[in-house]
Amino acid sequence: MLGTTLYEYIFILTSISLLRLVAPTSFLYLLSCLYTKSFTLNGATPPWIFLLALFESFFYLFVYVPRKKALQKVLWQFGLCDQFVDFVQSVYTAPPLNREQREALFLRCSKHISFSVTESTPNKLSSTYPNGWFLTPNPRSTPNPRLKRENLIEWILWALFSCNPHEAKDSWKDEIDGYVRQIEGITKVKFENGRDEGMKALRLTLDEVKMVHRPLVWYIIVALVDLITSIKLYTMNFYQYSSPTHPQFFPPRLFSIFSTPSPSVTDHFSYWYRPHKSSDRDPIVFIHGIGIGLHPYIPFLQDLIQLDPDQGILLIELLPVSMHICSSTSIPPRREMLDAIYTTMHSLGISRAVLASHSYGTIIAAHVIRDSQETNHKSNTEHNQTSTEFSSPQIFFTSHLLIDPIPILLHLPAVAFNFLYRVPREANEWQLWYFASRDPDVAYTLGRCFFWAEGVLWREDFGVGVDVEPHESRPTNQTSKVQFAIILSGKDQIVPAPLVRKYLTGEDEVKERWLSGSNVNSHSSDSDTDNDNDSNSLEVLYYPTLDHAMVFDTEERRRGMIRVLDRLTRLGGRG
Repeated sequence: MLGTTLYEYIFILTSISLLRLVAPTSFLYLLSCLYTKSFTLNGATPPWIFLLALFESFFYLFVYVPRKKALQKVLWQFGLCDQFVDFVQSVYTAPPLNREQREALFLRCSKHISFSVTESTPNKLSSTYPNGWFLTPNPRSTPNPRLKRENLIEWILWALFSCNPHEAKDSWKDEIDGYVRQIEGITKVKFENGRDEGMKALRLTLDEVKMVHRPLVWYIIVALVDLITSIKLYTMNFYQYSSPTHPQFFPPRLFSIFSTPSPSVTDHFSYWYRPHKSSDRDPIVFIHGIGIGLHPYIPFLQDLIQLDPDQGILLIELLPVSMHICSSTSIPPRREMLDAIYTTMHSLGISRAVLASHSYGTIIAAHVIRDSQETNHKSNTEHNQTSTEFSSPQIFFTSHLLIDPIPILLHLPAVAFNFLYRVPREANEWQLWYFASRDPDVAYTLGRCFFWAEGVLWREDFGVGVDVEPHESRPTNQTSKVQFAIILSGKDQIVPAPLVRKYLTGEDEVKERWLSGSNVNSHSSDSDTDNDNDSNSLEVLYYPTLDHAMVFDTEERRRGMIRVLDRLTRLGGRG
């Protein structure tokens, strides 16, 4: 991730401008060729320039434009010539919540809205709840914008009911009025009847999927980076697994031309596996974040291999968030994704492992954590009942490492605003805007396949405290021996890391290393002090000066992660 220096600002704006100029320049060149009736502008340019301009123009008109329109819909079309022009119905629907579940979720969120009254809120008007969930107009064009009752109801309908106002049922009226009254009680504000058209609620799954064109040459660069990454992984003794029937994607993966990937047991993702040979460690499963695939994590993986060459590592690849154009419906739904992970691990002979995840990958980890809780709860309450439902292989994740976690305090607007709605100003924000949030497949994944209520995590999920009364809470990890470690970057431009740290630790004092149930007060996140025991269900490492993903950049910054994984993967080392 870039910083905020003037040099980096000039560099990133220049890079983005050059990439965005490729398509219009190509059209202008073709028009010039048509005018001069010469492919080479009467010998002024080489012939390959004409071919490049022709391909870029074709790519814009017949790939990007149709997909931009189609990706807005629940029924969407993927087009790249005749190979990819097929309508498929999205398998994504918001997780249905009954009234009891909605009220419990609202209660849990309402207990932590005070976290939104901080300097981390997106804009000036969002200094009070729930204004942070609304985009405000320019004060010059709309003076004194005011949140009104209908604005609030529109937001509630998205957040808890996953629908537009015109889809609301009459039977919900009393329930919604109750939420409005509770918000009025919390904020000490009586909302006027009516609607302020200038106040636009952030509704990720209902708003327009915003994307920006990237040229064909960019995807050629992505293909080359993917090839380099694949070669490096192969030299590190990783084996690639991909399904022969895996959904089509672009750019093609060039490494598959030179190797014969092993067959995968799932169509939902490809993966790399380094066989597990260690007798005193658990293997590691790693799920990456949004970006250019596994390339930024190569040094991290090399550190892990150096720690123990016999330790197995499973790398799950999520191509829809790796700057690829995918013909499938993006990341599979929660249940299908979990079954694919469990089946994959079972096929590789992995029955227990440590799950490490970064950024978007922590959303998948949240699904795993929630599923583990629900499975344990169900087995405890219904162990005498027979179930006809599909049963996934029994997989046990002994520990979890969440790096730059997205799911914590997800009910606050910071993550949604920072990633999808913020107008970029600094160099790192421009980098995030163009190369991540405005990538078509990334934007589709977050705008049509991401449901906050499905992925949010709370303190009690990590065995630390209880947010609500016992009869209101869902099954937790409090009685299990599963351990958790969380790595936060204090200057994270996506995650409200200072708020997450305070929420998890319950302390105002900033400690670079914090252990639950311990008096450890370390001012170094790389401390080797081992006060770890069964009561330490959660460890939090906090890097005050780092931005999102910067913890992977240098060996010194990675040292804390490696130390944590060294402890978590040791058999018998967790008590």
